[in-house]
Amino acid sequence: MQQLFLTGIHAANIASRLFTALNVRPTGYRITPFMVDGAVRGDALHLLVPPSPPLYNDVPFRIRIAAGDTAIVPRALDEAAAPSLLAALNVHTPMLLGGLSADMLACERFRTAVRQCLMSQRPVVVVADEDASDALRALTPPERQEWIAVPHEPDARSAMLEHLITEAAMRF
Repeated sequence: MQQLFLTGIHAANIASRLFTALNVRPTGYRITPFMVDGAVRGDALHLLVPPSPPLYNDVPFRIRIAAGDTAIVPRALDEAAAPSLLAALNVHTPMLLGGLSADMLACERFRTAVRQCLMSQRPVVVVADEDASDALRALTPPERQEWIAVPHEPDARSAMLEHLITEAAMRF
């Protein structure tokens, strides 16, 4: 199955609007900021199919050390996210991989789980950071990928969303 890869600053919003328009609750994950004393200090992974206990959901996986300097917590991706993504393949609904970045794909077990999701017959919508495009393109054959750059202009985004809704309705 050909998977959708969305890039650009508005890609996450378009992915969310796509699932809402089709009235589909995806599996997979979204990235949410986590705060300390009212300031964003990193990102947490919100798994749309929560992990089995004793693991927690909304686990911080990227820590902001300083402005522009972050560190990944590989254990959070490899031990919580990867098995949850693989378990989500058993749920018969489309998948969202929201905010894939190159530093996340450096975690081997997580990268392997992402590849298995992309190679499955489950429709997947990927919100990809620019720095992850080369690594993502290498994970699966080109014929299984449809890359779409989300435009900056509101009118162009609306037109693109209408096209995506039609495209995704056939896949979902």
